[in-house]
Order: sequence, then structure tokens, then C-alpha cells
Amino acid sequence: MSASTRLLFCTTGILLRRLEREPDLRSVTHIVVDEVHERSEESDFLLMILKELLPKRPDLRVILMSATLDAKLFSDYFNKIPVINIPGK
Repeated sequence: MSASTRLLFCTTGILLRRLEREPDLRSVTHIVVDEVHERSEESDFLLMILKELLPKRPDLRVILMSATLDAKLFSDYFNKIPVINIPGK
């Protein structure tokens, strides 16, 4: 990571470490969490933090992706966020 970094691909653990240093993630505009259905303690903790962070950062865009998750369950957890369904394999 450097001043010229525009896209950072990282694990859930790395993002959690970054949140320790920068709790509001002011330098981040978008977070994409892929395979959100593959739950772990780290991923559940990250979702809890993101849920608390979003009201403080209305400009932050969070995208949760999964081919098999119950989208309504996650939408409800994040206060009825919009769901986009893309059919196909």
C-alpha cells in the first residue's frame, strides 16, 4: 500500500487490522465483501463493525456478495438495504 494505491485487495483479517488504525476508514470509499455466506468469527465481527460504521459514514459504499446467501436476512440486518439479484450461474 502506498499513496498511489487506488484498489486494495485484502482478507477480512487485514481489513479488521486497518480498522484498528483507522476506525472510521476515511481513506476508503468502497468495501466489497465477497462470499459473505462463508461465515467465520472474523467475517461476522467485520459485519458488526460495518453496521455500526455506516450511519457515521453515509458516503461509504458497502457491497456484500454471495451466490448462495439469504439476501433478505442480510438486508434486514443492515436496516433494509437494497438487494440486487443477478440471475445466472
